[in-house]
Amino acid sequence: MENNPKYLRLVKAAVLANLLRIVKILGQLGRKKSLNKQVNFDCAPLRSPQQQDFEKDIKLESKAEARVDKGITNAKDSVRLPWEGDKLRNSNAELAEKLIPEAQLKRLRSAALRMVERIKVGSGGVTQELVDSIQVKWKVDEIVKLRFEGPPSHNMKRTHDILEHRTGGLVIWRSGSSIVLYRGISYKLPCVQSFTSKNHDVDESEYPNKDSCQSLGVKCLNEAAERPRNGSTDLSSEEIVDLRELNMILDEVGPRFKDWSGREPLPVDADLLPAVVPGYRPPFRRLPYGAKLNLKNKEMTYLRRTARIMPPHFALGRNRQLQGLAAAMVKLWRRSAIAKIAIKRGVLNTSNERMSEELKVLTGGTLLSRNKDYIVFYRGNDFLPPRVTEALEEAERKSDFLQDQEEQARQRAVTSIDSDTRAPKRPLVAGTLSETMAATSRWGNQPSIEEREKMMRDAAVARHASLVKYLEEKLALAKGKVKKAENMLRKLQENREPSELPTDLEILSAEERFLFRKMGISMKPFLLLGRRDVFDGTIENIHLHWKYRELVKIIAERRNTAQIKHIAITLEAESGGLLVSIDKTTQGYAIILYRGKNYQRPNEFRPKNLLTKRQALARSIELQRREALKHHITALQDKIQNLKSELEDTNMVEEIDEETLFSRLDASDDEDDMEKQFDAEDQN
Repeated sequence: MENNPKYLRLVKAAVLANLLRIVKILGQLGRKKSLNKQVNFDCAPLRSPQQQDFEKDIKLESKAEARVDKGITNAKDSVRLPWEGDKLRNSNAELAEKLIPEAQLKRLRSAALRMVERIKVGSGGVTQELVDSIQVKWKVDEIVKLRFEGPPSHNMKRTHDILEHRTGGLVIWRSGSSIVLYRGISYKLPCVQSFTSKNHDVDESEYPNKDSCQSLGVKCLNEAAERPRNGSTDLSSEEIVDLRELNMILDEVGPRFKDWSGREPLPVDADLLPAVVPGYRPPFRRLPYGAKLNLKNKEMTYLRRTARIMPPHFALGRNRQLQGLAAAMVKLWRRSAIAKIAIKRGVLNTSNERMSEELKVLTGGTLLSRNKDYIVFYRGNDFLPPRVTEALEEAERKSDFLQDQEEQARQRAVTSIDSDTRAPKRPLVAGTLSETMAATSRWGNQPSIEEREKMMRDAAVARHASLVKYLEEKLALAKGKVKKAENMLRKLQENREPSELPTDLEILSAEERFLFRKMGISMKPFLLLGRRDVFDGTIENIHLHWKYRELVKIIAERRNTAQIKHIAITLEAESGGLLVSIDKTTQGYAIILYRGKNYQRPNEFRPKNLLTKRQALARSIELQRREALKHHITALQDKIQNLKSELEDTNMVEEIDEETLFSRLDASDDEDDMEKQFDAEDQN
C-alpha cells in the first residue's frame, strides 16, 4: 500500500491540511505580540527513493505547495494567497493604531462617521488660527473632523504630519482630503493642558529675534537649527550646516512666518516688516569694468534652476508699501545672490505683478521669474559689496563737498573784484545800415540780377547733365539685370527638351470636332493652368483625367492669344492627344484636348523632358523679371533721349527754370523706387 500513488496523494493532502492549521495558529499568536508580523514556513515534502516513478506528479504538487509557502497571515487571521500581493497596504493612521487600543479606536472612528460638523480649511493650510479653533473644539468633543481644500490637499501626508506636530493630537482616520483628529487619551491631565502654551513658547524660542541672537551668539543659532521640523530630520551634515547658516541670515533679517507649511527653514514674514522706512533709498550701484548689465540666456537659466530648489526667504501677502521688505532684500543680497519670495496662500487680492514692479523700483534688482506662488529676484551684476559701496559713497560726498567749496570761492572772488568796464564814447553801429554799407564797400559789390540768372542757368544745366548721367547708369544696371535673368532662363531651359508633334495624328471630322467642342465646353471638371505654364505635373493631371473621360478641359488665364496658341500646341505635343478647340470663356481661355481612339496609358505619367514644379516656378519668376526690366529699360531710354535733345537745343536750355528741373528730379526719384523694388525681387 505504501507504493500506491493514491495513498501517497492522500497522505500529502493530510499533511498539507495540518500545516495550514499550524500556520493559522502561529498567525494568531504573532498578531497578539506585534502588528502586521509575517510568518514564513517551509513545508516542502521529502522525497524517498520509492517516489522516483512519480516524479511528474510530485513536481506539480511541489509547485502547489510552494504557492502555499508564500502565503502570510493578514489582519483577518487568514492565509493570504500569493496572487493577492506580497505586501499589505499600510494604514494612513499607523501611529494611532499603535498607541490607541483597538476597541477605543473603533469607537472613535464610528463616532467620526456619525459626525456631521466639520472644519473647512482653505488654501492657507495649518495656521495658528486653525490650531486655536481645534483647541477650542477639543474642550467639547474628543475628535475634530477637518476637510482641506486647495494646495494643502495636494499632499495630505505632509498636511497630516504638520497637523499632528502643531496641535499635539493624533490622526485616527484619513481619506482623500478629510482628516479626523483625536485630542489624545491623556488630554485632561494637567501636563497635557499646558501643552499649548509650552508649544507656543517653544515656537517663539525656536527662532529668536535679532537682539537675543546677538546676545547669545552662535550658540543660540545652533540650538535653533538643531531643532528641525517635520521632514528635515534625515539631512546630511553639509545640509544641516547650510540650514544653520541660512537660519542665521534670516534671523538677522526679520521675524519668521510661523504658519509656513513648507520645508525648512521658516521664511521671514514680510508683512511684519515696516511698510515705510524713513530715509530709505535704492542701493548704490556701479557696473564693474568689462561686465554687462543684462544677463545672458545661460546665466538666466542657471539662476532660475538654482532658485527652483531653494527654500523661500520671505513670505509676502500685500502688494504695496514694501520698503521694509526691500531693505531686508538688500541686506540678504550681501550674503546670497538670489532672494526668493513666497506669496502667502489664502490672502485675497494678491498680485505678483504689482509686487514685482514695486520691488524692482525699490531695490533695482533683476527679476528672474514670478508666478502665483513665488517671486525670484537676482541682485544684479552692478550690485556692490557694503565696503565698496561705503567707499564710493564717501568719495562721491567728498567730490560734492569740494565742488561746493570751489563754487563758493568763485562767488566770493567775483563779488570782491570791482568792475572796470567803461561806457563807449561813440554809439555802437552793430546791425545798423551804416555797418552794412561799410561792409559792402569793403568786400565788393554784389552780383547783378543778370549775373544771378546766368549762374542759376549754369547750375540748372549742370544738374540737367548730371541727371542724364544718373539715368544712363541706371540703364546700364537694368541691362545687366536683364542679362542675368536671361542666363537663369537659359540654365532652366537646358533641363527642358520639348517633344515634337507626331506625324501620324488622328484626323477628326467636322462633326466629331463640333461634338467634342460642345461636350468639352459644358464639362464641369477642368484643369487650371497657372503661372508655371506647362510642366510635368500638368501632363500627369491630363492623363489622370483621361483615365475616366475622353476629353479634358484646361483653363488658361492669359491675355495674349499667341501665348494661348503656343500653350495649346505644347500640351498637344507633350500629352499625345488631339487639340479640339480654343475658346474664350468667362473664366479664361478653354483648351479642349481629346485623348484619341487608340489611347494607351503611358508607363510614366510625368515626362522626364519637362521642368519640375519648382523649376517651372523659377522660370515664371525670371520671365516676369525680364519682362518688367524690358519695360523699365524702354522708359529709361525714352527719358534719356528727351533730356539729350533738350540739352542740344540751346534755346530750350535758356528757357529751363527751376520748377521744370525739380519736377524732373522728382520723376527720377520715382525711378529710384522702382529700381529698389527690382533689387528686392532679385535678392528673393
